[in-house]
Amino acid sequence: MGRRVMTRVVAASLLAGGCHAVVPSPVSPVSPVSPMSPVSPVSPGASAAPQSTPRQFEARGRFTVNRGTVSRSRGGYQAGAVNESAILVSGPGRLALTDPQVDKTGSSASNSESGFFGVNAAVLAQSGGSVAISGGSVTTDGAGASGLFAYGQTSTVSMTGGTIETSADYSHGASAADQGRTTLARVKVTTSGVHSAAVLAARGGGEVTMIGGELSTSGRLSAGAYSMGSVTCVGARVESEHAEGLVVDGASSLSAKDCVVRGAYGARIFRLGGRRQGPGVLTLEGGRLVAEKGDTFQVRATTGLITVRRGVRVRNRGRLLHVTRGARAALTVDGSALEGDVVTDGTSSATVELRGGARLTGRISRAALALDASSRWSVTEDSVVGALTGARIRGGGVENVAGNGHVVRYDPRLPENRALGGRSYALAKGGRLLPGR
Repeated sequence: MGRRVMTRVVAASLLAGGCHAVVPSPVSPVSPVSPMSPVSPVSPGASAAPQSTPRQFEARGRFTVNRGTVSRSRGGYQAGAVNESAILVSGPGRLALTDPQVDKTGSSASNSESGFFGVNAAVLAQSGGSVAISGGSVTTDGAGASGLFAYGQTSTVSMTGGTIETSADYSHGASAADQGRTTLARVKVTTSGVHSAAVLAARGGGEVTMIGGELSTSGRLSAGAYSMGSVTCVGARVESEHAEGLVVDGASSLSAKDCVVRGAYGARIFRLGGRRQGPGVLTLEGGRLVAEKGDTFQVRATTGLITVRRGVRVRNRGRLLHVTRGARAALTVDGSALEGDVVTDGTSSATVELRGGARLTGRISRAALALDASSRWSVTEDSVVGALTGARIRGGGVENVAGNGHVVRYDPRLPENRALGGRSYALAKGGRLLPGR
């Protein structure tokens, strides 16, 4: 892995836009990232992407910068060869573009090379390089041809205004990997291929920030925002026609503040084989999360920490929270009203905490519930909770659980339920709280 990138200093006249390429002097090899399974990023539940060998292709660019600061306006940048970027910037080079037209055709020789290292991306910053784009367009039409990509520590790519569009498979809109950072502000990102997330924080701690703008995917297995590192969305609109709006893969995080997120499925936390072990963290603050065909939140084969606060609204065609395959989930709802069932399978566990005036309407099956004095659960079907803490008991009844004529059972053997004393209680609006499994 990590073959040395060796180029010679030459000056080449670009056919498009009359620009001149500054081709880098020899640079240090690109550092490999932490080991993981050799597959391209996929949406959960999908079959694995094609297998690949360890890294074997060096990054190449049609227009390249490796030192100094270069500024250009209204130029055209094209590339069509295999594994060739239209723009490649290596550190300590800096490139500033205003209203460029960047067009990349031609496929990558490896989907993993393009997805994890940025090979064949239209615009690639590596080894500490920096690219800042204002306005313009970035378009790709080739498998494994992402729009923007920042690879490696201190490498950055930013775009303010403008559009990014990719049309082939394994072609993400904007990505970052191995501690690279990509930032979008008021950018419209569209992908239509399979396995093509609109934004992807790839392995090795990639960071992607989206402020305003739109993310839209129409291909199968193409999430709106996919994190194997850190993704932050603020005030953005995120839509995925056939996959999840949001995905957290492995020990990574995704935060959405005041965003409108709509997907075939809402948000999923899972760990694909080989990803870093540790909890996946999802934070929603304000905004909406809509699951058109399935569950709002799914946690599978990992630990998922979900926080929903400040009036988040949700809608689904399935369950509110579904926890499976040995997973553990903690859902904290603060100042929001959520509807839907909380369900775990026989191998998994979940805890729901309601606070700050939160409201939960739905059924709970084999999950723990904690309420503060200001929060309330409205039961829609007979339910089974493990631990029930924070029940406000007065005169032999529970005031902050509305039974609506249903039965809720709790496990009297658990120490968390000691305050209930193994007794039965009336629920508000009818129904009973009973000891039993």
